[in-house]
Amino acid sequence: MAYLNQCEYKETFENGHEYTFSGPCVVTGKPYSVTVKGPDLFRYHRGEYIQNAFPYLSPDDREFLMTGISPEGWKETFREEEN
Repeated sequence: MAYLNQCEYKETFENGHEYTFSGPCVVTGKPYSVTVKGPDLFRYHRGEYIQNAFPYLSPDDREFLMTGISPEGWKETFREEEN
């Protein structure tokens, strides 16, 4: 299941139909948000690959929607240990 289904969301119509998904990073616990266009969200829910449905999102933002890991969470998870 995509993490975006576990996020809170806000639907707006100010700049077109958009959804902003917000939730805590599963690694850091810090809040993180990603905004997507409504028609693209529909395509994603119909089975479109995330990179095709949201080509304007960074890979980091798409990762958050899929796994709940923010860019900061990835850095923390994969940081190199100092010797």
